[in-house]
Amino acid sequence: MAAGKNRNRNIGLEMLVIFVSVVGLVLLLYLVMILSFQDGDRSASETMSIAVRISRIIYENPTEDEVKAIGLMLRYVAHLLLFFVVGLVTTFVSMVIFRRYYRIFGVILSAGICYLLAYYTEYYKQFVEGRHFQMTDVALNWLGSAAGIACMVLSYFMNRLLVKMSS
Repeated sequence: MAAGKNRNRNIGLEMLVIFVSVVGLVLLLYLVMILSFQDGDRSASETMSIAVRISRIIYENPTEDEVKAIGLMLRYVAHLLLFFVVGLVTTFVSMVIFRRYYRIFGVILSAGICYLLAYYTEYYKQFVEGRHFQMTDVALNWLGSAAGIACMVLSYFMNRLLVKMSS
């Protein structure tokens, strides 16, 4: 009887983890969409204001080219980091939902979702005022996602190895 209660509690906890993970993923994807479909002038001005602050920390009297270079690096890092988190979270959710040998399918599915998101967030930017499609941004988005997926898969295997070594 106690085993049945414990099993029901575990199922409830698993359902809670799945629900929270999916809600977190949806909120993250909403953030990606908000940032991707931001007006071009607003996006550029926010990036450049941050670039000016960073360049003033690095250089005493930054030139316009130095500020532009830092702005470009900042934009590239933002693409990589945002999609790293997307890849990490998407793979985590797929690994929570899919169990045993189906985790492989979940990882492949999350890679497909990340690629589609990486491409189509850039594709639809051409329909936003002041924005345009850039294949380099698609590549940065996909590289960030792939790194997040790889980290989650590596984390999973390291966890399995540690559990196996401890028993």
